[in-house]
Amino acid sequence: MATPLQAVRHARGWSQARVVWELTRLAGRKGVTVASGASLKTLLSRWENGHATPQYFYQDLLCSLYDATLRELGFGSQYLPSDNIHESDLGVSLITKRAWTRDDIDALSETFDEALSHSATADIELLAHEWLSADKPQLVELNAGRHVSDSLVSTVEHRVTQLRRADDFMSGRTSHSLVQQELTATTRLLSEGALTDDQAARLFTATGELAQLAAWVTADAGLYREAARYVQGGVLAAHAADNLPLAANIISTFSYQLTNTGDPRRGALLARTAYAGARHSATATTKALLLERVAWGDAKSGDLSSCRRSIGLVEENFSHASPDDDPGWVYWLDGQEIDIMSGRCYTELRQPALAEPLLRDATANFDHSRIRENSLYLSWLAEVHLLLNDVDQATAVATQVLSMASRANSARTDARLQHLAVLLRRYKDIRSVAEFLDEYRTPESGSA
Repeated sequence: MATPLQAVRHARGWSQARVVWELTRLAGRKGVTVASGASLKTLLSRWENGHATPQYFYQDLLCSLYDATLRELGFGSQYLPSDNIHESDLGVSLITKRAWTRDDIDALSETFDEALSHSATADIELLAHEWLSADKPQLVELNAGRHVSDSLVSTVEHRVTQLRRADDFMSGRTSHSLVQQELTATTRLLSEGALTDDQAARLFTATGELAQLAAWVTADAGLYREAARYVQGGVLAAHAADNLPLAANIISTFSYQLTNTGDPRRGALLARTAYAGARHSATATTKALLLERVAWGDAKSGDLSSCRRSIGLVEENFSHASPDDDPGWVYWLDGQEIDIMSGRCYTELRQPALAEPLLRDATANFDHSRIRENSLYLSWLAEVHLLLNDVDQATAVATQVLSMASRANSARTDARLQHLAVLLRRYKDIRSVAEFLDEYRTPESGSA
């Protein structure tokens, strides 16, 4: 028997592809963003099969498209946010969605993978909010009994990978919420599930990776104390899994945060400690990553010779990289990222002739869909241009950063913008600089 959504489509003689086309066109007229064609078709199939309930704005679009009411489309007595809700309605649940099944969760996962494979930022953000509302597979299986299947452990591991990749495209706030929920569900599975030794080790590793990611995104939001708590829990989980490289990565993440928040010498020392603890068991790429954090600590400490030695070791280790042996969390480190970090270090050490070609070439070819990283890396290029007394070019790049800042939703980007504004103020009589400062406003003073 056809569902109401299927029936109304069949009555018009439309294919699902036609509905996707019509919804996209309607959304354009209303000025709202919808998922890409492929992702929207997957969502439509799930809605029509009763595997998921559309978000409110999709319900609104479907009602407009079919000239139908919510009830006629099978959405019961739910209300759209724009509807008038009276006091007598407040005791009635506005969302009557049934419980998620593993099939529902797997379907969402497949759609998420598709969006990630295409770097479809808008789709990833939309699907992330559906992920937030979905039941977690860890809890679905726990509710069915304490026995944990190997399939579930594999699912948890894959979800960690998805969240790590999605963080490249999502706002920091969304990423933080997703990781926090996933970490809570996974630690509950560890504490309540009946596990084999192998399953426990794999879930401890997943927990450590989630904690490292949580520490990263919370620090990016400026929540440093919370980030430190994630570091502590993550190191404990990594040691429980007997995974020294992961423990080193978590400690190294914390060293980077210390370096950035005013204690660079301690940060450099902690980065060296992390490297020393894992250098005999880590892959070449992992050692390059750990040494990057050492180089950054050296740069922020003003130690040019030590920083150059560390950068040389980064490049030497990376030249021996064997990607098949690398842990998943080091996927992002490549030659481009190494050049950017080297350029940042040389900028910090006021060596613009060394920094400028590295940053210029790397940012020119950087993935523009990664707004947070793009805005950060361009901010260093702007600073290099200032060190080279090219004020116009510095202002042009700083203006690019400013245009990205609202989408980046990053405390680090905001701090870099504030730093650039301070540096540019001395050139405020130049028209382009005055226009930048007029557009930029510091949160504290309300003026540039």
